[in-house]
Amino acid sequence: MEIIKKTTHDITRHALQVITKLSEDQVSAMMDNIIASDSIFIVGSGRSELVGKAFAMRLMHLGFNVHVVGDVTTPAITKNDCLIAISGSGESKTVILAAETSKNVKAEVMAVTANQESTLNQYLDVTIYMDSKTKEYVENEGRAPWKYYTSHVLKGDYNDLAPLGTMFEYTALLFLDGLIAEFMYLLGKKEQDLKNRHATIE
Repeated sequence: MEIIKKTTHDITRHALQVITKLSEDQVSAMMDNIIASDSIFIVGSGRSELVGKAFAMRLMHLGFNVHVVGDVTTPAITKNDCLIAISGSGESKTVILAAETSKNVKAEVMAVTANQESTLNQYLDVTIYMDSKTKEYVENEGRAPWKYYTSHVLKGDYNDLAPLGTMFEYTALLFLDGLIAEFMYLLGKKEQDLKNRHATIE
C-alpha cells in the first residue's frame, strides 16, 4: 500500500499544481468556443483518447452536440464547429491530421497539451498548456524493469511509477472534469439534469 498511497498522492498533487497555473484567458476562450460551436469534436490517441471520451460523455450529458473522432457515426466537421485535441506530446499523427483538417475548413482548433513547441501547435487557436511529463524513453541500464523500479522506490524516487504520459493524462482528466463543473454552474445545470441524459441502454 505504501507505493499506491505515495504514487496517487504525487499524481493528484502534481495535477493540482499544474491546474492552478493554467491561463485563465485560454480556459475562458475554450469555454466560449465550446458554447458557440454547433458541434464539438474530440480527438486523442491512446490513453489521451480515453480522457477525451470521458469528457465527451459529460458534454453530451450537458446537452452539447459532441462527437469523438474515429467513431463510425462522426460527421464532417464544419466552420461552425470546434475540435478539441488532447495530446501530451502534440505529435500523434491522428491528432495532427484532425487538427489540420479542422483548420482547413476554418473550424476552431483547441488543445490540451504539454508541449508548446509541437507540430500540433501550428494549428491551434486556443492552447491549454499543462507542464506535465509525457511519454519518454526510460534507460534501465540493462536491469529487469521491476528491479529498476524497486531500486528507485527504495531511494525515494517514485517518478517511474507514474510512467510515460500518466501525469499528463490524469491532470487533463481532472481539468476537464473541473471544466464540466464550471459549465454546470454557468448553465444552471444540476446533477439530475445530467442524469436525465444518461444512457438507458447499456
